[in-house]
Amino acid sequence: MKKYFFFFRNYKQALLLAPGLVIIDVICEIVQPELMSKIVDNGVSQKSLIYILHTGGIMLALSIIAIAANIGNIYSSSRASVGFAAELRKGLFKKIQEFSFSNLDRLSSASLVTRLTNDVNILQDVIMMSLRLLIRAPLMLLFAVVIAVRINAGLASIIAVAIPVLAVCIYFILHRGLPFFEKVQQKLDKVNLVIQENLLNIRVVKSFVREDFEKKKFSLTNDELREISVRASGTVVLIMPVMQLVMNLSIVAIVWFGGNKIIAGTFQVGQLMSFITYITQILMSLMMLSMTIMSFSRARASSERILEVLNTTVDIIDSTEAKKNNLQVTQGKVEFEHVFFKYHANSSEYVLKDISFTVTPGE
Repeated sequence: MKKYFFFFRNYKQALLLAPGLVIIDVICEIVQPELMSKIVDNGVSQKSLIYILHTGGIMLALSIIAIAANIGNIYSSSRASVGFAAELRKGLFKKIQEFSFSNLDRLSSASLVTRLTNDVNILQDVIMMSLRLLIRAPLMLLFAVVIAVRINAGLASIIAVAIPVLAVCIYFILHRGLPFFEKVQQKLDKVNLVIQENLLNIRVVKSFVREDFEKKKFSLTNDELREISVRASGTVVLIMPVMQLVMNLSIVAIVWFGGNKIIAGTFQVGQLMSFITYITQILMSLMMLSMTIMSFSRARASSERILEVLNTTVDIIDSTEAKKNNLQVTQGKVEFEHVFFKYHANSSEYVLKDISFTVTPGE
């Protein structure tokens, strides 16, 4: 992952600013339910208009600050992620220009196109999501749990049951869905390969009247991509219904037990309102975390493909002597003296053996 730090060098300010703005947004948002609880229990119950207006004014000010911080976070995270993607594409393209023919044959041009476009875009999206949700969700979860326990530890125990159930469900869903993400990228490589071959050789295809054959070949490859994409999406979309089910059951349980406490006179209406809000925030934070983890799972496959390009050792490079001399061409004379050449360093057979010739300017 250290290789990626280099591509953030021009966007360090935005990268550091985004988390700070998230913290401000979370603090402003986490205070709101407690203030609303005080308005209901102290302001409405005592019919104190001054208290309602004063507390409501504080909530309004916090909302404005949260909106400003959120807008700033969106701008900073977008700038950092888009800038990173642009620098990464530039670095990948520069690396590809250094590849030998054997490097290009091994990775294939269609696969390289996919890595430069689709894979980089996936990393861009996951970085943007991380700068918005990866810090926000854990902070919101932590603050909401602490405040919920402080309001009523007994009702908060419902979350102690809901969270492990969610964690286990998310783990099994993602564990099953991850292999599909890797296969999706491989199938996308094949689709790009078929398209590239067809477009580059379209005159040949038309000359030999092979349009029907090419259509069938593309349809087959495209159908394979569709099927594996549907299986990947079908596995991952289970997260949302599971989380909705757990969240709704938790809220029903809280309303039931909290309502009984209100009837018994040991709990106030405002406290129950704020408690339900904090429980919703906890479950929403878990949902955001699961979405981020899911994005990371998909991005891992793309990251491995990108790192494969960046970590590829170029077969043909200038020798140390050639780099040190830094010779410049003064005339167009080419001279080979006893040259041996092979495509692969590990190959035992030379393609050219002991070749010597001279080409003078103008020949």
